[in-house]
Amino acid sequence: MKYDIAVIGLGTFGFELAVRLAKEGHGVMAIDIDEKKINAIKDFVPVAIQADVTDMDVLEKLEINKFDKVIFGISSALESIILAITIMKKMNVKYIIGKANTYMKKEILLKIGADQVVLPEISTAIRLADRLTHPTILEKYELDDKHFLLEVKVPDKFIGKSLEELNLRKKYGINVVMKKNKFKTEVINNPGIKFEKDDIVFVIGAVSVIEKVFEK
Repeated sequence: MKYDIAVIGLGTFGFELAVRLAKEGHGVMAIDIDEKKINAIKDFVPVAIQADVTDMDVLEKLEINKFDKVIFGISSALESIILAITIMKKMNVKYIIGKANTYMKKEILLKIGADQVVLPEISTAIRLADRLTHPTILEKYELDDKHFLLEVKVPDKFIGKSLEELNLRKKYGINVVMKKNKFKTEVINNPGIKFEKDDIVFVIGAVSVIEKVFEK
């Protein structure tokens, strides 16, 4: 699905986000008060505008309320972000995504009306710490409060064995749903399929259990 998205604040995060969204075919308007940043991005997005988003008249001229999503790519100018979000809520902007670098700032932005707030620095730090601690785990996707889908390297102790032999569901309450390697990707319907060297599997269950079961 393609959206019309306004990205406000073109620091490293906002710049890369706007360019990536544009490459994916979304209708992107990149906004920053700094003319140099607008000049740097104008060839990579459909629309790039120098503007002060704390001015309601400016936001009305930009028709910011017609965008499907408005994303703040900065977190440092908190006072300006709060003012901009407050104005946007009055204009009935559909969906606002804020960016914060602390949990306190996240709570503030949510309370004043942001629909979602991301913490990229914190998320990246947590992901790196997890990867260093559990090198077999490549990626983690949250399904709900208790269950995750993890992309995991098959440890040497599992090579040559099948799901039927390992009996992971009964022993640990985790489900291996798919496996892939450089040759193919397949949904696991046959528990007799054996794991091979360099296989990667997708496992659903509690993170702590999966980490323990798939450790080297």
